[in-house]
Amino acid sequence: MRKILIITIVSILTGAFAQSDSIVVLRDNESVGILFPMVSDGYLYISTDQLVTIGGGPRYFANEKFKESIRMWGTRIVFSPENPFAVIDGTPYNLGLPVRLSKNGLMVPFTGFFEAFALAAHNKIIFHTDTVKLSSIEQNFSEIPETTETESVSQTPTKRENKNSTRNEGKKGLIVIDPGHGGKDPGAIGPSGIREKDITLVIAKDLKNELENRGYKIILTRDSDIFISLADRSKLANKLKADLFVSIHCNASKKKEPHGTQGFYLSPAKTDEARAAAALENKSLLIENDPIIDNLSELQYIMADMVQSTYQRESSILSYIIEQNISKEANLEARGPQGAGFYVLYGNYMPAVLIETAFISNKKEEKFLTLPNNQKKIANAIADGIDQFWENIKK
Repeated sequence: MRKILIITIVSILTGAFAQSDSIVVLRDNESVGILFPMVSDGYLYISTDQLVTIGGGPRYFANEKFKESIRMWGTRIVFSPENPFAVIDGTPYNLGLPVRLSKNGLMVPFTGFFEAFALAAHNKIIFHTDTVKLSSIEQNFSEIPETTETESVSQTPTKRENKNSTRNEGKKGLIVIDPGHGGKDPGAIGPSGIREKDITLVIAKDLKNELENRGYKIILTRDSDIFISLADRSKLANKLKADLFVSIHCNASKKKEPHGTQGFYLSPAKTDEARAAAALENKSLLIENDPIIDNLSELQYIMADMVQSTYQRESSILSYIIEQNISKEANLEARGPQGAGFYVLYGNYMPAVLIETAFISNKKEEKFLTLPNNQKKIANAIADGIDQFWENIKK
C-alpha cells in the first residue's frame, strides 16, 4: 500500500500569501513544518532548503549538470537554475516560473511547485492564507514500478582530489580573464585611496596562475596598468573563441555599510541594487574615445541580450558557483547573483560573468582586498568555482 494525495484547491491567492510572514504545512492534520516564502518580482518563491526540511528527504547534486535533486515524502524532484520545469519522479512538470538562484540557494515558485507536485502525486491540497493542508488516502499502487534512477550521494558538486594528476597544459578550455578598469580609468576608489584597477589586476594575475596550474589556457585582457575599452574586451573573447569570460571587479556604494561578494550575468536588471552595480561599472564608457554604445537603443540592447540569452542559464549558474565559493573561502557574505546590463558582457558568444569580489567602499573590506593572502583566497575561490562549473556543466 502506498499513500497518494488527490488535489482539491479551495483558494490560491498569491496576494494573500504575500501578506503572510509564514505558512504552516499540515499533512494528515499534523504539522510537518513552517514555510517562509520570499517575494521576487511580485511572485512567491520558496527555498529548496525549506522543502527538504518539511519533506524529510535528502538532497543530491547531479554530477553532470549541476541539477539539484530532493525527496519529499518519498517523491523525487529535480530542479535546475533558470528552468521553469521540474522533473518529478521522472516526468517534467511546468512550474510556470523559472527556478531562481539566490544567496539562499535555489528558489522555487511557491504556487507552481505545489500545483505540479499535486498533479504528479495526485495530491489533495487545500490552500488557505496561512496554511497548506495535505490530506492523504490509501490506494494500492503495487502495479506502478518504483523509480530506479541512480542518485549521486555527493551533497556538493565534486572536485577532483588530485588537481594535477590528469591536467596537462591546454587540456582544458580557453578562458578570458578581464581585470576591470585600468590606465586612465581607476574604477572605484576606497576610503583610503585604494584603486579598483590595481586590486582587480592582482587578483586576475593570481587567478591566471592558478587556472594554468589546473590545465586551462588563460588570456588576460590586460596584464599591466593600461586602458582597454569595454568593446575590445568582449571582442578579444569572441575572436579567441573563448569558452568562458570572467570579468573581475570591486563593488562600491555611496553608503559605508554595504558589504559582501556578488556575481552578475547579462540580463535586464530587476533590482535597484543590480542597476546601481551596472551603472558603476559602465562609467568606463564616459572616458572612451569611441564608446561602443553612445546611444544604445532598446532594440539594440534586446538584440545583445538575445545573443547572451543563449548562455544565460550557464552564466547565471557560473556566477552563483563563483559567488558561493568566494563567500565560503574568503568569508565574505554572498549577496545573491543577479542579472544586469553590464556593457562588458555585451555581445559575448560564451558564458560570461562579472564578479564583484567585495566592496572597496567599505573600509573593512577595502583593507581585506589589499592583503595578498586575501587576494589569493579570492583567486583560488574563483578557480574552484570555474572547476566545479567546468566539471558539472561545460565538460
